[in-house]
Amino acid sequence: MNNPGYAATVRRLVRDGVDAPLARLFVHVARKFDSSAEGAARARSATEAFLYRRLQSLPETAGRFDLNVELPVPFDGWGNMEVDLLDSGSRLVIELDGGQHLANADAYRRDRRKDALLQEHGYFVLRFLAEDVGMQLDKVLDAILRVLAMRDRESPN
Repeated sequence: MNNPGYAATVRRLVRDGVDAPLARLFVHVARKFDSSAEGAARARSATEAFLYRRLQSLPETAGRFDLNVELPVPFDGWGNMEVDLLDSGSRLVIELDGGQHLANADAYRRDRRKDALLQEHGYFVLRFLAEDVGMQLDKVLDAILRVLAMRDRESPN
């Protein structure tokens, strides 16, 4: 992890005083995806788990998000749509895209269809590259916090 791109993220984690389990998850997020890996080593969920735990550790977002939520939105004939992270109160969806999402035009189109359907059903979608959760965590968190503040202001409650 000698990549200088991680320095800002590590500084923020230290400044925010994250706990050891969350710091260990960051190590998994920060490593490059190995497409030849098998079993648990191929899991994309380390990034999701890290971001979820990080959001749980922030006062502004603690308790707001659920991980891997199925929504009552039919999608591509495969059943209902599942999203990576959901704040149901603000109807904010966060999607994390690994390399497989950029691998071909069909995967790209599928993600755009998913975003459009979510928007049609009143959800605001933030989509980040999984590697940016490690390399640009400040930007990811700042974007999430900005959208939550905007959605909260617009909420009729």
